[in-house]
Amino acid sequence: MDPISLLAALATAFGIMSADAVMHADSVNVSLYVPDDIAKTTARGDVIEDMFISKMQEIGDVKSYFGRPNVQSNRARTLGVVLSRALKVEDFAAAVQHTFGMKTASVLGSFSKDDKEGKIQLVAMVRDPDEPPFPLIIKRADYEPIPDMVGRAAQQVMEHLAPYITTLYLLQKGDEIHDYTQVDDLIGRELVAYAAKSHSKERASVLNVAGIVALHKENMPEAARLFEEADKADPDLLIPRLNRAFVMLATDHESEVESYLKPTLEAARYQRAYMLLAAGDVIRAGAFMSVRKFDQAEAALDDAEYWDPTSSVVPTLRAEVKLERGDMVGAMKYKGKANVNLDNFETFPELASLYYHISWRKGEPLRRNDLKQESARAVLTSSTLGAKPAEAAKTK
Repeated sequence: MDPISLLAALATAFGIMSADAVMHADSVNVSLYVPDDIAKTTARGDVIEDMFISKMQEIGDVKSYFGRPNVQSNRARTLGVVLSRALKVEDFAAAVQHTFGMKTASVLGSFSKDDKEGKIQLVAMVRDPDEPPFPLIIKRADYEPIPDMVGRAAQQVMEHLAPYITTLYLLQKGDEIHDYTQVDDLIGRELVAYAAKSHSKERASVLNVAGIVALHKENMPEAARLFEEADKADPDLLIPRLNRAFVMLATDHESEVESYLKPTLEAARYQRAYMLLAAGDVIRAGAFMSVRKFDQAEAALDDAEYWDPTSSVVPTLRAEVKLERGDMVGAMKYKGKANVNLDNFETFPELASLYYHISWRKGEPLRRNDLKQESARAVLTSSTLGAKPAEAAKTK
């Protein structure tokens, strides 16, 4: 091949693999083998592998401000992988991914029967480009359904490959059952793993999640302490400071919010962290509403809407301001806008002001942001009111 053709081929491969790597950055490839004798009593190998991947995807699908990994089977080949093999530039593609901080982990495993007890077990090797290979052996418990065993194994893999995302997943699961044992255990292990100063950002992120867990437990002093500790671990990570300001608002220290947030929002502007700017201005608005400074509150909401036009929290708070001022028409207008924005609105578990309702009234208890549930109730109420008596009775 002449130099020009070679250069063109490399450029093409570079473009394909760059796009492929961006779409599947921090991806995980899974390959599990199930012998025929085990498949006959459980399920086909591809079905078990799909169970495993489905659980990993369930964990990885948790919304996070820092992104999340993509999980796929080794049976699925992306266009970039196929073309890189055809052009024989796989090593070049891997070098490109490494250069741009993109990595692909792998899970290679096989099901077998334990020699002593004859129990089904999964023996796997988890490979993360940043760490030594991690061996994993999961044995099936007595009378444990295969899907439960496979899900347990998948969660252990995710705890190793994507511990931060897994903490968020366990946080939300814990909130559903009001039991935070699993997330507390994982946070404890991660804080030990990230004890060194070289892992300041990772430690700060985990401490921030620990603060959110404390909010779930309604332990405001502990949440404030953890957010402050996270801020000290990595001052460049602005989220803990925003969460600390949220605690100030929730504990009726709204007069301290404005001065506390000022340097944080200046840093967020420098970082061009628009979502954080919006979250900060929402907290400022809540603080102004708490002391009934509604003009300043609306100005802060103007700023928040500028940074995040798709927010549902902003028009919801605007509606509350309008109600306080006796403007029912304005309140209905902004409630309608909040409902329209719900499809695009992002709520990240790391950001308390997006994850929780802004409690600006004195003594109002902390509760989860349930805009979608409120919207559904509003639609049900309006349809019930408009129905005939017999029809209304059926909806109850």
